[in-house]
Amino acid sequence: MAKTLFRLVSFAAALSTVLGHAVVTVPTPRGAGPYYTQRCGETYAVYMEKDKAGPIENGVAKAGSELGCNPFLCRGYQYEDNEAVEYEPGQVIDFHVDLIAGHHPGYANVSIVDLEANKIIGDPLRSWDDYPNATATTPRSDIDFNVTIPNTLGTACSTGGKCAIQWYWYASGNKQSYESCVDFYVKA
Repeated sequence: MAKTLFRLVSFAAALSTVLGHAVVTVPTPRGAGPYYTQRCGETYAVYMEKDKAGPIENGVAKAGSELGCNPFLCRGYQYEDNEAVEYEPGQVIDFHVDLIAGHHPGYANVSIVDLEANKIIGDPLRSWDDYPNATATTPRSDIDFNVTIPNTLGTACSTGGKCAIQWYWYASGNKQSYESCVDFYVKA
């Protein structure tokens, strides 16, 4: 009986470490590659690739002083390992977030980020004060949504490597961050 109870508790504990995870799957987000491993370090890269939807803080703790990249900019994934997508001003981009399960409370947003300055350009394209929202409409507007490329970007995002659309979720109850980025440039 004690062994069965121990196994159930162990299984529940292991399951709870998986349940608070999410990642953008549409459009195709930045992914890992050799630049990522080189800049962030082997420990961080290997750990984070085991759980591509896991919280950034877990990888930071695992990597310790070996961490050589900014994990809070596109999860540490590097532009050099990826390709930028061409968008037009006013173009509507569909998103899907693979939400394995969510922790409350939390908030999220989708913003355009100046990659060099690591700053948001303009206002968020989409934001949620209460994320994830299990009572959202069907289809769920917190995991299936769209954003519109602003007409006001000018030359700020005119070439690949200057900007990314970043989905960001912070689960404030357990202090965990989740990010996905889509590299893009605006067609002139």
